[in-house]
Amino acid sequence: MTQNGRSRILVVDDVPESALITKSLLAKGNFHDIDIARGGHEALRKCGIPEAGESDLQVAGGEVDYSLVILDIMMPDIDGLEVCARMRLSPRTRYLPILMLTATNDTELLNQAYMAGADDFLTKPIDEIRLLARVRTLLRIQRERERRALREEDLKVQNAALRQGQAGMSLIDPQTELLKRRILDLVISDCRAQDRPAAIGLLQVVDFEAYAALHGEAAARRLSQDLARRFQAIPAPLNMLVVANGPGSFMLIHPGAPQAQALEAWNRRACAAVEEAQIAHGNSIQSEHVTLWAKAAWAGPHELALTADALVDTTRQALLERQ
Repeated sequence: MTQNGRSRILVVDDVPESALITKSLLAKGNFHDIDIARGGHEALRKCGIPEAGESDLQVAGGEVDYSLVILDIMMPDIDGLEVCARMRLSPRTRYLPILMLTATNDTELLNQAYMAGADDFLTKPIDEIRLLARVRTLLRIQRERERRALREEDLKVQNAALRQGQAGMSLIDPQTELLKRRILDLVISDCRAQDRPAAIGLLQVVDFEAYAALHGEAAARRLSQDLARRFQAIPAPLNMLVVANGPGSFMLIHPGAPQAQALEAWNRRACAAVEEAQIAHGNSIQSEHVTLWAKAAWAGPHELALTADALVDTTRQALLERQ
């Protein structure tokens, strides 16, 4: 999945000029949320990893929300190999993608980098195209890893549900294969606990009930499945979630977003994708083809639940008034 610049990347390099070069190359690929650590110790602290003699409370200010680390191997305080190894030992960064930078093609050193837990490496001087290709690939792999972990968790939940006779505990909506609405509620709760704002949005098929009345419930389910597949193909921020919200309805949440602009842009692409598909409706006074009603908003951590409900209510009222 391509990126829109919302992925947070940590660049670890003791040479300020080199770190700034890496940052500028990333900016050319539309990656703008970049943190710089001037050495291994600073990198560990930024990732919330305690060092010898420190407790978790002493590094509680660590960010721990990076999407990727770009790590120079040769540094004066502690080298990149040790930093990488420590990150792999910490539950907080065990699966965080790590791209290592080296000024040499020494095979033994590169083998040590992989043994320490590096996912990939680049040789200095850094080539822009290769850097961006490696970064996008690692982020895409990480996204798939997170999806797989979620599905594995869902299987555990379903197994537990089967043992308890509660088949409704699945986290995945069986019709659309999207996450269920309960996941949105959990994310909102998590944002409130972590004091994080979020952008939140809603997509509603216009006159969905009329479509189902004409074509039948099976066709309506197939429409929802088709739309879900189209949504999953649209580039989105790594941590943005799309959930099934009921018949012909979908909700989105982008935790930590500073505003609703990125989600509004995604909504526009979703609407355009559906319009371009020209799916015949046949029972709508609004359009001969299936169309979407889209809304988005930004809210602080303690207003998110109310904002989500307000989006649903205002959308329902607006569509009723259009009939």
